[in-house]
Amino acid sequence: MSWFSRPRAALGPAAGTGHRSQSLKRLLDSLAPESRPAVLDLGAPLASHLRLLSGLGCRVRIADLHRSLCAESLESRQPEAMGALFERLLPLAPDEQFDALLAWDVLDYLRPDQVQALMARLTPAFRPEALALVLVSTRRQIPARPQRYRIVDRETLAYDGPQQPVRACPRYTQGDLARMLPGFSVRCSLLLRNGVQEYLLARDSPGAAASAREAARLATAGRAWFRRGSR
Repeated sequence: MSWFSRPRAALGPAAGTGHRSQSLKRLLDSLAPESRPAVLDLGAPLASHLRLLSGLGCRVRIADLHRSLCAESLESRQPEAMGALFERLLPLAPDEQFDALLAWDVLDYLRPDQVQALMARLTPAFRPEALALVLVSTRRQIPARPQRYRIVDRETLAYDGPQQPVRACPRYTQGDLARMLPGFSVRCSLLLRNGVQEYLLARDSPGAAASAREAARLATAGRAWFRRGSR
């Protein structure tokens, strides 16, 4: 995983299909250039991302996660080994903090236990209210490799990549994301025409999880009281 501040070593542009993304706009609008925000990109290094983010004063860390995982042995990708594997693939300084996450469609190519291990590694490194852009497919099949998403401008994404061969899609739901990404909450979601569900999530503030649990407890208690009182 590498840091980039300029798009020198990134891949060049390529043609592809695009769409307007209000989630991307909200994420970029949340980055204050004067604070030199840190962005973690789980995809491959692309010039369009680095050029725009560098222009916003961002520091960008590229994980290239799918390629890195594919280079590992099957043994190292077993459920019991994923924690140690992500510690090695995603080295973090003790005080390292990120302001945004660009996950693209990478989660569609991970097992649930891999997503959970990944987020157990990364979540503590995100500041409260940090935003995450996650794209998950609702279709039964997806291309065998992640699509290459490119930032065209502040509110437009383009994507390209081979559509064949295909593989089964996990079809993660919002409930799945809630279980696999504890510490993040969905702010908004939008189903695109191509069957991709676009999610914008935010890192919970300190105490938010406890407040949510307490609200759920009170709601459950209220329902129980109502049932008893209605007899």
